[in-house]
Amino acid sequence: MTKNKYFRSLMNTKWVSIYRRRFLNFKGRIQAFLISDEEMNKRLYKKKKQKNLNLASPKTFSEKVIFLKLYYRNPLVTLCSDKYYVNEYIKACGFEHIIKKTYGVYRNANEIDFSALPDKFFLKCNHIQGSNKLINRNEVVDYDYLKKYYNVLLKRNHYYTMREWGYKNIKPLILCEECLEDKNGNLPTDYKFYCFSGEPKYFMVSYGEFEHNVRNHKFDMQMNSIDSYFKEDVAIAPESIKIPDNFEEMVEIVRELCKPFPHVRVDLYNVDGKIFFGELTFYSAGGFINVHSQEMDLLIGSWINLDNYQIDLTKKVN
Repeated sequence: MTKNKYFRSLMNTKWVSIYRRRFLNFKGRIQAFLISDEEMNKRLYKKKKQKNLNLASPKTFSEKVIFLKLYYRNPLVTLCSDKYYVNEYIKACGFEHIIKKTYGVYRNANEIDFSALPDKFFLKCNHIQGSNKLINRNEVVDYDYLKKYYNVLLKRNHYYTMREWGYKNIKPLILCEECLEDKNGNLPTDYKFYCFSGEPKYFMVSYGEFEHNVRNHKFDMQMNSIDSYFKEDVAIAPESIKIPDNFEEMVEIVRELCKPFPHVRVDLYNVDGKIFFGELTFYSAGGFINVHSQEMDLLIGSWINLDNYQIDLTKKVN
């Protein structure tokens, strides 16, 4: 094992990762005092894309999403970025029946009575990405570590990572939700719909999200593969993917949920024909999206018509 691989392995051990997260949170808060949101995103864009960020007259997908991240201030974005209170939006849209069961909501991990919970469930935070953990009480579980881990996450503000405004004012909570499984005991496939100016334009079928072994493929709404526009190597062959029989019902739900927004990703699950809501994401990849075709990048960017959302923009577009 090389020194770099050894160091990364060490930094990912569970107790070290807790203190690493504390450090990164502290670092992000300090940077927020020293560097403006706009300057931070310009630097990140230059580093990731090797070119300057055009915020005066954004054209590409990334430029438009970063512009929205910095200047789009619809309060509904904060509500819907909150993985707990987004359920109020789902209910208001008439889709209460697709909301997963919530077994508990906690302000502190020490409040969790694990003995009162089902044998299998998910823990996550409402205010950040990537906090999902599948807990199986029939296996060996380090509850002390879980409490420490989630209490550290409660102190983190996801806004500081890439200055994603929607997360800035969310009150942190820990959620305990049902574990969705199909009739064979498999965790669900994730269907991510990318929506622009109130209309889904393409979607991604993603396997292995919960198992941290992600394989996915993107399609347009006519079921044509568009995966090659976003990555060099195909992770899973499109012909091996079975689209659910009630896919059109999923699309109709997505159309309603995405209506108010210039851009949002709507995530749904489909478990043996039953549809469940996942989450709404407003800043795909933090705005730093890789599109391998300049023509496609500009086409996707054109789907976000900023002129239609001027009332919620703090900066005008040239």
